[in-house]
Amino acid sequence: MQSQPVEPREDPLLNAGRQLRQQREARGLNLRQLAIETRVSTPVLEALERGWRERLPEQAYLRTMLPLLEQHLNLPVGALKGALPDRPEMAQHGVSGRQALLSRFTPGSIDVFTTWQGTVLYGVLTLALIYGVNLQQQRLAAENLLALRPIPPLPASEQRAPDPNAELLQAYPDLRPLQQAAQGVARQRLLEGGIERRPAAGVLQLRLGQPTRISLGSDAGVKTELNGASGELVLQLRPPLRLTLDPVPSQGAVLWDGKPLAPEPGGGGRYRLPPATASGAPVPVRP
Repeated sequence: MQSQPVEPREDPLLNAGRQLRQQREARGLNLRQLAIETRVSTPVLEALERGWRERLPEQAYLRTMLPLLEQHLNLPVGALKGALPDRPEMAQHGVSGRQALLSRFTPGSIDVFTTWQGTVLYGVLTLALIYGVNLQQQRLAAENLLALRPIPPLPASEQRAPDPNAELLQAYPDLRPLQQAAQGVARQRLLEGGIERRPAAGVLQLRLGQPTRISLGSDAGVKTELNGASGELVLQLRPPLRLTLDPVPSQGAVLWDGKPLAPEPGGGGRYRLPPATASGAPVPVRP
């Protein structure tokens, strides 16, 4: 008599995961939406649906998560109980408790944040960071790059110390032209006559009836000479200037701004521009 083959028993975790996935899809939710509504992380939901027992958190956390999922998805009470680890079944498959703990301890899984291994890992990292900061502070202090005491403020006497540039500015006030302009120094000097005034430009007109040698010079050393000039010559010049004509022209042949210009005493055909006024009247000037 032939015995019927025994069908292998379905993993309770796979059965629970299938119910969870079917109910979630029936509600039109994805893993992220279900995780937001139930406050259960997406990696845990994915591990439940796919039957990844090594990526599930500890049993104490699962016992609080499964009833919450059953209530939210309207599943029968205990429908997801198969996701809880079965100790005899694990022993039957030859998986020891130590191997199970090591298999759950993966830095990329959620177990790092929910198991005691994750707590130990974070504790070690924290101590290492504190030790590194302590070493850095000691090195900076040894190189005098770290102020171990607060820097005190300057004394009141030093805070009110005079400006070191004050003496220089007193000796050379022109170094602050904008400040002087705001104080009206230039206007005051102009009113007092302290600023040198230059005579305005004028028009020199020569009416020469015969060839004449013309020599024109200034105090700055500029000199112009013309030989054999005759006829009428009109020039716009800025005095003071010295004019010499040889031979001496007739009276009224030299005009400055339309007025006849007389030669200087002593002869020689020398003229002065602008002409000196006997009455002492001021000559038109331009600042």
